[in-house]
Amino acid sequence: MTNETLGETDEPFGLPESGREDRPSVVVVGGGVIGCAAARELASDHRVLLLERDQIASGATARAAGEVTMEPSYTDHPEIADFATDFFRAYDGTGAFEYTETPSVELVTPDREDAARARVTRLRESGVEVAFMEASAVERRWSWIDASPFVGAVRFTDTGHLDPYTLTTTLQSDAEARGARVETGVTVTEILADGEQIEGVETDHGTIRADDVVVATGWRANELLGSTLETPVRPYRTQCLVLRPESPIPDSFPMGWIPGEHVYFRREGNGDLLVGGWSSAEDDPAAASESADEAFRDHVAALVPRVLRTDDAFRVVDGWAGIDGATPDTRPIIDAPADTPDGLVIATGFHGRGVMTAPVAGRLLRCLVADEESPFPTEPFSLSRFDSRSPNFEFLSISAGGN
Repeated sequence: MTNETLGETDEPFGLPESGREDRPSVVVVGGGVIGCAAARELASDHRVLLLERDQIASGATARAAGEVTMEPSYTDHPEIADFATDFFRAYDGTGAFEYTETPSVELVTPDREDAARARVTRLRESGVEVAFMEASAVERRWSWIDASPFVGAVRFTDTGHLDPYTLTTTLQSDAEARGARVETGVTVTEILADGEQIEGVETDHGTIRADDVVVATGWRANELLGSTLETPVRPYRTQCLVLRPESPIPDSFPMGWIPGEHVYFRREGNGDLLVGGWSSAEDDPAAASESADEAFRDHVAALVPRVLRTDDAFRVVDGWAGIDGATPDTRPIIDAPADTPDGLVIATGFHGRGVMTAPVAGRLLRCLVADEESPFPTEPFSLSRFDSRSPNFEFLSISAGGN
């Protein structure tokens, strides 16, 4: 890539110079799981060019925990959760991708019991497969869990986990097999528009003309959109630790979360324990540490002996922190706002649920670009649901865990 093929000549990016009919019709900005899902959906009948400033799956996707908890996240719209879960089940075995179905439990403290039982009743009446398990039943089912500090657990069954990197690279390979072009090490600096119509993007390698631009750059979306559009998305930092016990955690161990402790947990494939959470708003995301804090390590060290029934000593074998984008209601924005140039589509503010929401986001982004009807409700993702677009709002952590 040189400015001889782009730059001043405005030739199509990475494509033959023989004619502008070969230029991309859609530019997808961002090579995380959302951008790759969008490219895969669009590539079969659009000329798709995906641009990533770094490497594929190198941003928030690389630091995701890989939990898929769409069922508890969209109890008011089960068809959205079903779409994602059905995708992961069908996609299991594609390339190197694997999806492991695993039940999830929300451990309930005495002060949350009445609300938890009422929620279970309401959800069951609306058709959600959920149950309240007494503490004794939790311990009988999962002997590693010490349920004595809790009155029980809310159990969901249509949940699971996956490896975020493998999912993303498999989506990328599918997109390329369908005709998409993927270019890394390219920074998009500006969205180009002529009045009411998108014209393409400006990059550090030159100008790229296109009819549609999909912005899937995570928490950086507001930086790229500039004066074109402001969204109520605020950067926040979340953390993960991987702990290794003396003997592997059993395969049957569930995923789970403890709302009052602001952490979630799941078993890794080799029997390690992943614990994540402790999210907080971040005013300087570009400079934020990518390592787990000592305070988080201390919190987990004190919490694990209270929740797990084992004499094993645990040692930390990995730890990290990452930046994602939050919205006021914890749900993403996937939309083509009416007050922006035609051809601009955005996907941002996934609030820790980007990996699990990728199949939904990819399909909806296709529907928005191709003007097709969505197979699930779109209102939960519309920008217009917010009265204010200011990113200065009180950050709300999602106690049900990360992506």
